[in-house]
Formats: sequence, structure tokens, C-alpha cells
Amino acid sequence: MSNRLDDLWAEGRAPAWDGLFRADGRSRDAEVDGPHLTGFVLGEPADLDELMTEDPEWTTSVGIFAEAELPGGSGRLYGGGGSHGSEGLFARFDADGRAVWLLHLSDSNEFVRIGLEWPLATFTNNLGESLTVDLTGPDFGPVG
Repeated sequence: MSNRLDDLWAEGRAPAWDGLFRADGRSRDAEVDGPHLTGFVLGEPADLDELMTEDPEWTTSVGIFAEAELPGGSGRLYGGGGSHGSEGLFARFDADGRAVWLLHLSDSNEFVRIGLEWPLATFTNNLGESLTVDLTGPDFGPVG
């Protein structure tokens, strides 16, 4: 079964709002203090379907610069950027290639490397700065 993230990804696009967008609908606003990534927070709930209805063209192109396979063939992580060099994104897909979540940050720079020490994933941008997320946590974990 396809969802909004899968449809956008198939077109080589991603939502252009700063946020963590989950395929199960539990999306949240996200904020970073710039490409040095010293201040990253997930904020209030967001509704991707509502955002896309209000402005269906507010998307960015997806460029993939890093990939990592999750343990046991359970899925993949991708890191990359959007239409502008200041944009960064990373995403998790399940074993069937369906989107689990995608995080887009308009001011983080492109993510070009992924380090994986289960359950932590570290996404590093083109300035060598990193964000680490827990892949078992409620925000970055698998679809439940």
C-alpha cells in the first residue's frame, strides 16, 4: 500500500517543510540551528496531508549521497539533499522498500555519510557535522 512519502519518493521528490514525516501519519515539525547541527529539536505535530493539500508544489528534489543497510535486512537508510545546497534530508525505508519516515531540514546542508551502530544512526553533512538518532525510538523507529 502506497503512502504520500512513497509517492513523492517515486517522483524523486520530498516535502520541503522542515519536519519529520512518517508514513504512518505521525509527523512533527523539526528545527536545526544551521549546518553546524548544534541545536536540533523535534517540535509540534504536523500533518503532511494537510500541508500538501494547502501547497502541493512545496516539494524539493531528492539527491542521495549515502546509503546504509539495516541489520538483518530490515530496511535501508538514505542520506542526501534537496534542490538547494543548504537542504539536507535522511530517510528510513523498510525491507520492502516502502518509506517509514523522512526528515527534511532546509538549513542543515546535505547529508553525505551514514554511520550505523545499532540502534544509533549518525548522519553527517558535507561540513563534517552530525546528527544521531535512535532507530528504536518512537520518532525514528519502525512502523508499529
